[in-house]
Amino acid sequence: MNDVTQSQTAIPTKRRCTVTVSARAWHGSKAAAQAVGCGSISELLEKIGTGELAVVVADEVGPPLQDEPIGFDTKSVAESSTARTVTAWPLDSVDERTPVTAGSNASPQTTRKGLSQLLGKVPKVVLTAACASLILLPLLYVLDLRLSGSNTKKASIDLEKAITLTTGDTVAGYDVTDHMRIRPVHPVTGAVNVPHNGVDLATPSGTPVYAVGVTGDQVTVDCWWDVDGGGWVADQTTESYPQLVFQSLHLLENECRSGTFTSGDVIALTGNSGLGSGEHYDFRVKLDGRYIDPPKQLVEAAITGKKLTLNGMLDE
Repeated sequence: MNDVTQSQTAIPTKRRCTVTVSARAWHGSKAAAQAVGCGSISELLEKIGTGELAVVVADEVGPPLQDEPIGFDTKSVAESSTARTVTAWPLDSVDERTPVTAGSNASPQTTRKGLSQLLGKVPKVVLTAACASLILLPLLYVLDLRLSGSNTKKASIDLEKAITLTTGDTVAGYDVTDHMRIRPVHPVTGAVNVPHNGVDLATPSGTPVYAVGVTGDQVTVDCWWDVDGGGWVADQTTESYPQLVFQSLHLLENECRSGTFTSGDVIALTGNSGLGSGEHYDFRVKLDGRYIDPPKQLVEAAITGKKLTLNGMLDE
């Protein structure tokens, strides 16, 4: 018998990076991430690192990036430029000239060769310069964003005409026990005039919760603990509806899965974590950061796994 020695290749571990930024920088960076279909700033940075996205600095809004990333001074960049342009280009479809933003005095003289050279340098610079704090500068503007392989489906939901739910209705066999309203008295804390920002369904603990989106959509799920009583929460963002965030609250502990899924995949199980009067499912929808009354088809999609059509209806 021959003894075979197998060499093990060490897998580099990810290093945690902490950057302190202003509130304006944080919101600007989140806007940049959402504009290119990323569910978080971390995902935006990761796609920059893998080459799916590239950061281009336009001459009209600041000095070009230096070739050498070591010792890059982000403070001097912030002081010498009034804005930064974060442009996400599809690397396989670079045009002969760079786009010119409306109102800009710059002329589109950059050739394909010059732009390709710049794209080859920028991701390295961004990831090695002060833990990617370059894109977290206080003044961050997204002037033109394009994502390689981005979703070309033109999906829409008519929120004004959408059917909403009220207590006593039924969705997929589950009773609606509460709807979006101002509660005179909170059922657990006793606090008065407390807003309830979603729809509650009487689901038994362990009921599957699904990724919501148009058929074939990639859905990003972020699981987190809500210290204000929501318990385990899953935030969903989908490529067809980048302005919407679908929230599922009071989920079963250790059963919420963060990551990227396809519409219709199971992402969590219902439970009764946080503040609640019993096991149930709480579904909410945010439009541009503000809660709206959840349309019935979105609630049903989240609890049944049914996909949506391009016009926002259930794909029966």
